[in-house]
Amino acid sequence: MPRLASSLTELQVRRAKPGDKPYSLSDGNGLVLWVSPAGLKAWRVRYRLPDGSRPAPATIGHYPDVSLSEARIKAIEIQRSAKQGKTTAGIRKAQQEAKAAVGAEQEVAAQERAEIEHASLRAVSGRWMAEKRPTWALETYRKARLVVESYLVPKIGDQDVRVMETKDVRPLLIEMAKETPQLARKARQYMASIVEHAIDEGLRPDDSRLRLDRILPTHRSGHMPAVTDNASKLGDVMRAIDAYENRVVRAALILAALTAMRSGVVASARWDEMDLEAGEWRVPGKNPDGTHRMKTGQDYSTSLPEQALVVLREMRERNMGGEYVFPPQARQKSAHLSRDALSKALREMGFQGEHTTHGFRASLRTLGRERLGIDVDVLEAQLAHAPKDQVEAAYARVKFREKRQEVMQAWADYLDQLKQGRTEPASMAKQEQRSIDPPMDVQPVAARRTAEGDGERTSFLRGQNLSQRHNPWSSDKVVQKLVDTPVDGEQVGPATTVDGSEMRVVSLPQGESFSKRDKPWLRRKS
Repeated sequence: MPRLASSLTELQVRRAKPGDKPYSLSDGNGLVLWVSPAGLKAWRVRYRLPDGSRPAPATIGHYPDVSLSEARIKAIEIQRSAKQGKTTAGIRKAQQEAKAAVGAEQEVAAQERAEIEHASLRAVSGRWMAEKRPTWALETYRKARLVVESYLVPKIGDQDVRVMETKDVRPLLIEMAKETPQLARKARQYMASIVEHAIDEGLRPDDSRLRLDRILPTHRSGHMPAVTDNASKLGDVMRAIDAYENRVVRAALILAALTAMRSGVVASARWDEMDLEAGEWRVPGKNPDGTHRMKTGQDYSTSLPEQALVVLREMRERNMGGEYVFPPQARQKSAHLSRDALSKALREMGFQGEHTTHGFRASLRTLGRERLGIDVDVLEAQLAHAPKDQVEAAYARVKFREKRQEVMQAWADYLDQLKQGRTEPASMAKQEQRSIDPPMDVQPVAARRTAEGDGERTSFLRGQNLSQRHNPWSSDKVVQKLVDTPVDGEQVGPATTVDGSEMRVVSLPQGESFSKRDKPWLRRKS
């Protein structure tokens, strides 16, 4: 004799939880409670027709709208009507109600699946990147997309951001940190921003940020490899670039070295940005689609030294009619040369871990300051670093235009010297020295413009330059005599003005020069 199903209780019905698949709980006498994965609970009843056949169970209502006791009464009514043959209308109505209930269940389930998908990390991260892209530089967007689509989505893309916790993200970040520490830090940064975006969309409470700050092991990150303290090594880099076989990549590397522009900007340079006649490269701050081309998003221009113009004219002859200065190479899908091709070339030359394309910026910043004496503010303007405020930004655009032209030509000349094996920089000032007519019996002192363009430097005439220890004699604006007689027994001539600078001719004994104690006689005019 078959076992009779035990009757359900109201508590069992109320506590029935959804599972991965639909399931039924039997109450006996043909009545069952059907539970869907979405959590819907429907009362279904099995019955026999007069011919003894058993149609599909009829749905007679949903819990809790129909209680357990009400479902039992309806089940008995349907079974009695079906047995007496008076059931056509009732059964048809029950079947119609069952069909409508199934449709409602499917609609609710579909809506729930849509909500889950909308709140998944895959969907939220996609909306986050779409929102951020107009404010990002192309390289920033590329890196974010790489981390999200290659690391986050494959592992935790199906996670519901509404209920995501720190423990759901931590294992992935730790795993990334073992192989790619830098990308792991980017992933942590992106995850925090994605969760912030979910909060802004109302998917999470305002105080539900993930605790990711101390989740990664300590890692000492360094700067991008760059030659900054070995001028002869930088000469090796320039010689290797000059001998590189691929002429397009070679030209792009030379332009990056001469201008210290970021590699992504160099690789995507357009001809309509180049003014070869004026020797100027004008880079728009943003791309036509609104994304940042320059990191700051501001329009920028840099002078092009003669060496850069030679390279660009060569590329013009090789690429007639093209939009981009550097066309894509074999197997590259982009419209222009890939920025990665520049780094790859330097690695092939043997400089992996020693110098990168971005490293030319550090080389200019360090060697330009230490070896060429370039003013820090001029270097910062040339490197297009973000100014502190809008006033400073507007000021910097015009303040150093002429100086930067001199500086970049001097930097290009210095790189040529390094390529030839000479590490001592030549003077940036190529203007002729202008002398003060002295008496016949005195040693003359000359004045000429300094590298900064707004000062005066003293030196001897007739090919005799001041030694290195006398360099501190240069002054920024106007110089004056500190005392009437700087050295006892020497003659001081009358003041003579040269380009706004007050100069005096000093008589020295034959064969002698100014000593260190004499240098303070030139000072900045108060």
